[in-house]
Amino acid sequence: MPHRRRGRRTPTGTAMTSTRGARVVGPAVVVALACLALAPVLLARGFVLVGDMTFVPEQPWSGAWLGLDGSVPRAVPADAFVSAATQVLPGDLLQKAVLLLALVLAGFGMLRLVRAFLPAAVIPATGAAVLYLWNPWVLERLAIGHWGLLVGYAALPWVTVAALAVRRGERGVLAVVPALAVAAFSSPTGGIAAALVALVVVAERARLARAAALLGAVVVLNLPWLLPGLLGNAAPTDPEGVHAFAARADTPLGAWGSLLTFGGIWKKSIVPGERDAWLLVLLALALTVAGLVFLVRRARAADVPVRRLLALAGAGWVLAALPTSAVGADVVVALVEHVPGAGILRDSQKWLLLLVLAVCLGVGLGLEALQRWLDARGGPARAVTATLALLPVVLLPTFAWGISGDLDPVRYPAEWSRAASVLGDRPAADRRTVVLPWSAYQRFTWNGDRAALDPAIRFFPGQVVTNDDLAVRDRTVTGEDRAAARIGAALGDGRPLAPVLADLGIRYVLIERTAPAGESSTAAYPALRAAGTVLHQGPELELLDLGSGRSAPSVSYAPLIVVGDVLALVLALGSMIFCAVRRIRSKPDNLG
Repeated sequence: MPHRRRGRRTPTGTAMTSTRGARVVGPAVVVALACLALAPVLLARGFVLVGDMTFVPEQPWSGAWLGLDGSVPRAVPADAFVSAATQVLPGDLLQKAVLLLALVLAGFGMLRLVRAFLPAAVIPATGAAVLYLWNPWVLERLAIGHWGLLVGYAALPWVTVAALAVRRGERGVLAVVPALAVAAFSSPTGGIAAALVALVVVAERARLARAAALLGAVVVLNLPWLLPGLLGNAAPTDPEGVHAFAARADTPLGAWGSLLTFGGIWKKSIVPGERDAWLLVLLALALTVAGLVFLVRRARAADVPVRRLLALAGAGWVLAALPTSAVGADVVVALVEHVPGAGILRDSQKWLLLLVLAVCLGVGLGLEALQRWLDARGGPARAVTATLALLPVVLLPTFAWGISGDLDPVRYPAEWSRAASVLGDRPAADRRTVVLPWSAYQRFTWNGDRAALDPAIRFFPGQVVTNDDLAVRDRTVTGEDRAAARIGAALGDGRPLAPVLADLGIRYVLIERTAPAGESSTAAYPALRAAGTVLHQGPELELLDLGSGRSAPSVSYAPLIVVGDVLALVLALGSMIFCAVRRIRSKPDNLG
């Protein structure tokens, strides 16, 4: 038997090493791009306060985080998880971890989704992941502070992969539940989108029991926000929001073309400058068209899941585009006025996440087809496909370095913690606070004058009431908080505010002294100071105690909401444990 020289690899070993090395390429690119996008956030301590994203050092517990205050459950139960997590991890580190994981897991999920169809497609899967991570939809949702929606978006490809395994008989329904739970617990929109993806992929006429079990799991997982939304005493959604938050043209292609290139958000100030460049926009449109073409080709080859994902992508685009026309806007307005919960359709552009999911899969399929075509002709297949895989980065350079510095972190003034501790020492039953100036969003000089949802809502203990009316361009969208509506009416009419607050059971007034204030707010300050006792006064904040008033109303349906929360949590944790144990047991024993 010939002697083999030590250290010499067999061809099989070389191939295995090469394959393993290639498998690292996709994850490495995803991590690198996520770090590039979030570089300022990751490299410095502090908080990114933009739009609806307001993390705080330690978020105190409040019944509002479970929807027990009767308000609209927009961040339920995500706020509950954030509150719990900040008891053991500083809030700024939690924010960095959440944002980084959202982008990284979005890319990793798309890698797995493409490989579920094309197991050996390394560069094509990487190209699909790059597009899923680096596109206008992700940039604009990050710029507007919708971190919960981004977490749900990151879960979508994982939901799809698990649903495909269930459909193929490789896994049981419980395999889909962990990813569904992440989406449902992060935002209502994420929960609905993930549910739609899972159901359309899994459903088969011959296996209705399996689809019914999945539907039951979907309902249970979404109970934490469904029950508060159905049982709460919030005012009806203002249909004016349909027009205010409708998708807009952010490219020369008009509203519909902008949506096809994954843009079209309603807030013009956050749109990246390159969306005006014809060449870049046309290349972005070409990517979408190519992805759709290869999806259609795959769907025509009797691939039922792809066919359904394609239909779902079309539905997502239609939902996004509907309010851009007069007739479509009237349809959505009618739904908002007459169907409970239809207010979730207002910010229409967010539903593009269904289109983005499908198109990115199609781009992966297209890159694989191009690679095979070039290989067959002796062309530079890897070089060409690798270059095309990075095209999304070239089309959207603004995304780099925290959206060109827009995500720079800041620190809260130390006075905020001192004022919060003063309020924390007061009786818990009396901790209801109104914040002035009367505005949902504030611009602080220490935050670079960036508009952000008032952080006092999450910084201070107890229930914090702010104005929830939203001024959007030439419109004002009325909020759903009935207590806030009464306060706003009193300020608008110039009536004394202290009696109104006492009747609402609001004892404390927090005045943010460095925030821009309107005349109605500043006019109310002298009377409030005369009626109350100063608990804290500093250059940034002033905290007044107006004395005890009427007790805050209790929520009779709170036990039902808690039961729904427990059921959802038990199902989520149980499925995660089950899947983890199953995965461990299925691993081959490599010790012998």
